[in-house]
Amino acid sequence: MAVALPLHGGCDCGAVRYAVAGAPLLVYACHCHDCQTRSGSAFSLTVVVRTADLSIAGPLEVTRTTTRRGREVDKGRCSRCHVQLMASAPAAPDYASLLAGTLDDAGWAVPIAQIWVESALPWALIPGARSLDADALDFYALGEEWRATAPAFRPGASPTGATA
Repeated sequence: MAVALPLHGGCDCGAVRYAVAGAPLLVYACHCHDCQTRSGSAFSLTVVVRTADLSIAGPLEVTRTTTRRGREVDKGRCSRCHVQLMASAPAAPDYASLLAGTLDDAGWAVPIAQIWVESALPWALIPGARSLDADALDFYALGEEWRATAPAFRPGASPTGATA
């Protein structure tokens, strides 16, 4: 299966739109309480991309927060509907984490791993996604593993899965 680049996404009201010109680096699920609270759901599904591949149009409001573990995170929300679209860490400015639910089509975004499973709602564990200790998480190695099984991302690929 081929996935068309750029990937597109946006907020609920449509005021903020984004495009990702390059292939994502990693997809994983997080079951921590911060993600549950922020998403209003059982977990968040995160798509890691290079910030150089990301373009954003519209009234994005960025606020810096500190996680329960003391890590600073910049969260990007639409200033109109307040939907959070992404997050980035000042300590890793070359990467951004998109919330998969804000993509126009996230059907390809299958997580390779899930973290903070000790906080997971029992029914929300994802079959096929390995449970990993967040403290020992090696994003680079996990990303290489995910990309080895990810769909092909191609400029101009047909949205139906066939290449152009």
